[in-house]
Amino acid sequence: MKLLKTSDELISHMKEKGIKFEIVKEEDAKLFLQNNNYYMKLASYRANYEKGQKGKNVEKYINLDFAYLQELSTIDMHLRYLILQMCLDIEHALKTAILKDIENNEQEDGYDIIRRFITNYERCCQNIQNHKSSEYCRELIDKYYPYFPAWVFVELISFGDMVKLYEYYNKRYPKRLKDGELLYSIRDLRNATAHSNCLINKLHKGNIKPSAKIVKFVSQIDGIGTTMRTAKLSNKFLYDFTTLIYVYNEFINSSVVKQRRFEQLKEFVDGRVIRNKEYFEKNACIKSSYTFVKKIVDYMNKSC
Repeated sequence: MKLLKTSDELISHMKEKGIKFEIVKEEDAKLFLQNNNYYMKLASYRANYEKGQKGKNVEKYINLDFAYLQELSTIDMHLRYLILQMCLDIEHALKTAILKDIENNEQEDGYDIIRRFITNYERCCQNIQNHKSSEYCRELIDKYYPYFPAWVFVELISFGDMVKLYEYYNKRYPKRLKDGELLYSIRDLRNATAHSNCLINKLHKGNIKPSAKIVKFVSQIDGIGTTMRTAKLSNKFLYDFTTLIYVYNEFINSSVVKQRRFEQLKEFVDGRVIRNKEYFEKNACIKSSYTFVKKIVDYMNKSC
């Protein structure tokens, strides 16, 4: 039984849904689908567009050309690369911070904290064992399992488990490290980017209750009023992105690294994102989301 549709069938399906092929012609769209992207990922960005409610256009997308989907997928790809680099910087900062504190903590020797942590989170050891076949960490696992020192353990665990360890250490030794309550948003964003999940495909949807810290942070930024702040921070990606900016500023100690990353974001927002800005002139959701992100990025560049 045939399950996959051909490129021609996918294009016919998109046309039935109201997607136009005026900027990008059908033959070029077919090549793009065959060589650069797959349909389900590309089609997910159509969620940013409204459908007709009546008449011949009922359930058909309004003001949507294939070129707009193609452009959103390309912007998303570049955005994922930048975000992943920032998440990796934060991951390194967490490891450095907790190892430094353990070294200076007279109550810890680097072994006991991990033993206690594993007792509470046995799954961490299971996750490590699952990576035993990897050439990059097999020797460390063979040598230390299951009695890991902290400086080995942090090299073997996932970012999600690193966040749990950081949280556990913070609870055991309050106020020695920076507050990590926002790190789970960074975990979600890192996992999404590492797995090439779409980020900007549902900009109009939102049911997130934002942290008071993030609300306060955004409230300081000129040009973002209460209505925009409330609407945008309820969206999962826009909230996580804002949290990433805030956490990055808090946890990255190197002013040079911090400044360079924020400059890269600004170059991206002021450059590649608006290369074809005319595509989105009629989409209020995408335009307002861009304005929100740009104001945050500009604010952080000025602060640095």
